[in-house]
Amino acid sequence: MLFKLTLLLLINFSVQAVILEDYLPKDTRYDTSIPTPKAVTGMEVGQRHYRHDQIVQYLSILASSSSRARLMDYGMTNEGRRLVLLFISSDKNMEKLPELATDENILRVWNGFSVHGNEASGANASILYAYHLVAGHSQKIDEILNETLIIIDPTINPDGYDRFVTDVNSMRGIIDNTDKNDSSHKEQSPNGRTNHYWFDLNRDWLLLSQIESRARIKQFHQWQPHVLDDHHEMGSDKTFFFQPGVPERTNPLIPQKNIELTNKLGKFHAQTLSEKGMSFYTKESYDDFYPGKGSTYPDLHGSVGILFEQASAKGGSLKTVEGMRTLIEGIDNQLRTAISTLTGAYELKSELLNYKRSFFQKAISNANKQNFGGYVLDFENDSIKAQKMADYLSLHNIKASMLSKDQTINKHTYKAHSSLYIPLSQPQYTLITSLFSTETSFKDNTFYDVSSWNIGMAWGISYAKVKSDPELEDINWKEINNHYAKNAIAYAFNWDDGNAAAALNFLQQRDIATKVISKSFSIKTNGKTIVFRPGAIIIPTQNQDEAKILSAIANISEFFQVSSYALSTGLNSVGIDLGSPAITSLTKPKVLLLIGKDINSYQAGSIWHLFDTEVGLPLSKINKQQLKAIDLHDYSHLILPSGSYKALSEKVEEKIVAWIKQGGQLITLQKSAQWAEKKIQKLIKEAATKTDVSAQQIETKTYAEFELDLAKNTIGGAIIAANADLTHPLSYGMHQKKQYALIKGNTLLTPSLNWYTTPLRADKSALAAGYMSTEKLKEFNNASLIIAEKMGQGTVIKFGFNPTFRGFWLGTQRWLINAVYFSSLIKKTKIN
Repeated sequence: MLFKLTLLLLINFSVQAVILEDYLPKDTRYDTSIPTPKAVTGMEVGQRHYRHDQIVQYLSILASSSSRARLMDYGMTNEGRRLVLLFISSDKNMEKLPELATDENILRVWNGFSVHGNEASGANASILYAYHLVAGHSQKIDEILNETLIIIDPTINPDGYDRFVTDVNSMRGIIDNTDKNDSSHKEQSPNGRTNHYWFDLNRDWLLLSQIESRARIKQFHQWQPHVLDDHHEMGSDKTFFFQPGVPERTNPLIPQKNIELTNKLGKFHAQTLSEKGMSFYTKESYDDFYPGKGSTYPDLHGSVGILFEQASAKGGSLKTVEGMRTLIEGIDNQLRTAISTLTGAYELKSELLNYKRSFFQKAISNANKQNFGGYVLDFENDSIKAQKMADYLSLHNIKASMLSKDQTINKHTYKAHSSLYIPLSQPQYTLITSLFSTETSFKDNTFYDVSSWNIGMAWGISYAKVKSDPELEDINWKEINNHYAKNAIAYAFNWDDGNAAAALNFLQQRDIATKVISKSFSIKTNGKTIVFRPGAIIIPTQNQDEAKILSAIANISEFFQVSSYALSTGLNSVGIDLGSPAITSLTKPKVLLLIGKDINSYQAGSIWHLFDTEVGLPLSKINKQQLKAIDLHDYSHLILPSGSYKALSEKVEEKIVAWIKQGGQLITLQKSAQWAEKKIQKLIKEAATKTDVSAQQIETKTYAEFELDLAKNTIGGAIIAANADLTHPLSYGMHQKKQYALIKGNTLLTPSLNWYTTPLRADKSALAAGYMSTEKLKEFNNASLIIAEKMGQGTVIKFGFNPTFRGFWLGTQRWLINAVYFSSLIKKTKIN
């Protein structure tokens, strides 16, 4: 009986079984001395999802088995996983691999797999593709390898990929369960789509906030591929998609020749999929607009980016309304289209090489036709941001210099030695144009992603067009000076100096007492007047270890570029004295961050990333179940990212309210802010009111109008201008009254009737860049973007946007940092 049962299991399992030869082209002979994937991993491709380490192990052995291939490490993930590229070409070409990066006669094809970790068929197909090219022998393969360098990025997002693989493999049995409700098709939350910090790496090619992207972009610019494909998965009830996407939603900076080449390559994809009877589609659903995606960024660099989307089989085999979806089929389709990309590129080699060569020449020619020479950026009050900008531009191969002489434009003076200049006349003109775009009118108003990413607005810096190149010098940074004094009664540094938040955290983690000022004072030192503005940090020496303080000051100077000044007297001739009630002791914050099911993991991740990597403050990440049992009084702050909070019980809501009354600081964003308005409104007299809509007001529209109306009512990502109250504690350390927020989603805060509680409000004519329908713009004009209200002894802070969007919106990040460090300074301001 046991024998029969075992046999039955094997028979059932074999229905989905596959052998290597089932995948590979029939017209190719394979070198038997080259190890197969199964010989190394013990599993056939598609039997289960390979782990990242198994993929890297196989590629390493493959490369060591043939002179056709070389494996190169190009970085490391946050969780310590290797980022690798596999280079494949003819034996002769591989002997001079570094030279191939600039060889104008060599075609370079880059194949990228599984940037979204839970879209795993691509990563599993990558080793098949590598085996085919390294072990395969045919006239066509030999011809291609003689003239082509293939670059394979097998798992672009190893941390997310392994999170997914661990989830699904641990829930798969001998026999696959095709029921969509089976745990093998379910993931933890946050899921494997994103990287360690829950960032979508397929939105980060342009923004470069993540270490994986920063490492990869260096390789992209070094090797400058002519074609780059990007292998994804989509909904399980779909078929297979390849570009071109929706024609009307193509970025206007992408040349027509690129579109023509994309269409020509599409014929090769169509042929290989048609040969197996696979359904597919093009020119729908996906666009080619936002250059932060792997299939669009290359298009602004003279390369041709190609997006592939395969129907997902999730855990391995999944029954859908459109039929069965299997990992094996997905791997086969990904392999086929990787090969068709290579084959098509080879057939179009002459056109691709000429296109790449002329792209940058035309870019410089177009730059020289403009009526201005470049952009100047003001970093007078933020040297850290200036260094980040210089590094960011360098990663994108954008040339920049520093002003050597002051320049005044539109009544704004850009100071020498602290302002950067980006000339237009350089090969990266196209990308520069994209980074500074302020377009608000588009051919098609439906966007797959954000519609604007203006870097000046995102980073919160003043910038201007310059008519002609100004006087310049190489980029260099001023030295940070500390001013020590014997018997100093305190030391002080400004909140806008260097990375002051990280410096404060450094001090607090070492239990060094700190205070903050809410009114200014000034001192004179070495013949200079130093003004300490609201938000400046005071380090009193009384009852503290002076040696410990001096050591800490030296460290914050070196690591966080903060200049500290010795205060020799408590009596100041200008401004407040050191015993003023405008100076408040600070306590070390202990912060909870709610994550998990129904919480926006992108937003939660951006908050975690900000405090972890920029401030060094650990956030305690908890889920809703933990929130029920946890003692909130052990924590100073609770951050609720946008999401659904319907599952929170009334008991938990009352618990949060009681904690706020007793001094807790609640920080809410977008949908959680709306939840706070509804659930905590018994403590807010200015409660929201809604106007009922009568039946007579309801109109009827045709079904065909739905997509147009959906576009009008969806804000995929637009930039709005806003005015900041620079006297508010949440704005300490800021200098720009005019600020810019990225609005994604339709969340609107209910305005507060308290005059003093809205430190950031949208302009009356708010749209600054990107698309927002006329109807939606009316709602956001003059809208409250941040509301901070005292409630009992605590505070409720509501954000109508994500101030640290994708880790790129440096211009508004300080609002969130200040909400953690200075929320206790907010006073009750209601005037009865």
